[in-house]
Amino acid sequence: MGALLQQYYGPGSTNHKLFMWLNHTSSPVLDSTMPYIGMLGSFTAFYVYILVLLALFFFDRKAMPLKYLVVYTIAVGLALAAEVYLKDLFHVPRPAAAIGAQQIRLLEDLNLRNGFPSGHAVFAFVTARTLAHGRSTSIKLLLYLSAFAVAYSRVYVGAHYPLDVVAGAIVGMFAGFIVWAVYDFFEKRQTPGGRS
Repeated sequence: MGALLQQYYGPGSTNHKLFMWLNHTSSPVLDSTMPYIGMLGSFTAFYVYILVLLALFFFDRKAMPLKYLVVYTIAVGLALAAEVYLKDLFHVPRPAAAIGAQQIRLLEDLNLRNGFPSGHAVFAFVTARTLAHGRSTSIKLLLYLSAFAVAYSRVYVGAHYPLDVVAGAIVGMFAGFIVWAVYDFFEKRQTPGGRS
């Protein structure tokens, strides 16, 4: 594991160099907004999102069918389980631990452990993938741009390496894809003419 960490996270790696460049490219506007953008990818935001989706469901069931609530809840649970498993498996240190807190721009509370994958990126992309399913191009664009902004913010504030957020995005997207695929499969089997 040590050799792999050195290869992908060491000072000579592209991952390390990209982190240092993105983390040290600063602006006063981004310094003040990125920590808040990152909060959109916190798993605690799940409860806010569920409340909003429930409100939409009760207000207009055509705009927010029940299946979106079901798929979203299951996909978030699956993504969270995958994130916890991967963090426990790899134990990748955060940039503050690997590089040193004084060598990076840290714009949030110090966290040293379990950087791979980024939980914020997992949550942001499972949200985007599940809620973008079957939606218009403009809604998809909004959801994925929001997820990308959350992922970028995690590097900008010094919490994660780029590889952590890319892995988080893949985990979140995959969880959303799997749950929708299973849901669509069973939904087709339940509809008349859907049986083979």
